[in-house]
Amino acid sequence: MKKILIFGITILATSAISIVLFSYLTGNPTYPESVVQTTINSKILNEEREVIIHLPINYDKKKKYPVMYVLDGSSQDKHLANKFDILSTAGYVPETIVVGIPNTSGKGRQRDYTPPYMKMDIDEKDSPLGGGDQFLSFMEKELFPYVEQNYSVSKNRSLAGNSRGGLLVMYSLLYKPDLFKGRFCFSPAFWRDDNLIVNKVSDFLAKNESLSSFLYLSMGEDENEKMKKGFKEMTKTLSKKENDQLIWYSDFTKNADHQNNAEISASVGIRKWTDYLNTGE
Repeated sequence: MKKILIFGITILATSAISIVLFSYLTGNPTYPESVVQTTINSKILNEEREVIIHLPINYDKKKKYPVMYVLDGSSQDKHLANKFDILSTAGYVPETIVVGIPNTSGKGRQRDYTPPYMKMDIDEKDSPLGGGDQFLSFMEKELFPYVEQNYSVSKNRSLAGNSRGGLLVMYSLLYKPDLFKGRFCFSPAFWRDDNLIVNKVSDFLAKNESLSSFLYLSMGEDENEKMKKGFKEMTKTLSKKENDQLIWYSDFTKNADHQNNAEISASVGIRKWTDYLNTGE
């Protein structure tokens, strides 16, 4: 926190930066004109889906912006949008449009974020399988076109997810590698179904040696052993790959648990993502 405050003091020279810093520290956006809330009627999911679009504070229709799609919208998108505004204003990362996708009520989150070969609820004997493939199809065929038609965006797309959302992010790499150029898995639930996703990744990498993408993984040091064990197994699997075009990073975040790991580690992941983009990969 001390580092954040010191950084804030150095950039308070303009009122715009003061507003962004206040938003970051409080977690509440104070420039509503740059946040657009709307809904999309999804024929694929057969439901209305809310979307929260965070535009850069200096949004210019003449520019093309990368887009980060964020799962668990209304909770995870705010801090990521604030970080992009602060870091981009300081010149460390590119200005980016952040699109938050809120969850539906009931078991909608379990359905959307669980791969189709995993049970939505491991505690239910007859639990249905996940619908992660359908949710990603909704993003590709309905959400992406909407964003691209209404905002000035580039084809540089990334996806960020926390906990079970991180599981879906990893599944998206196996389902459609080219759907996103970058992926961020915060506190991912890789342990589910006896580390099944870890085995799927191992098989996938063996068959896709020329895969080119960026992947950032983080886990809080204070998270439970089940979470950390699955995370370590995934790191081992990625370490065995022979593909130098898949750029990935795996971090254990000090003084972080399941509740705050994403907020603490996101700035690190964003900066590494920017370094990757600057290399021209």
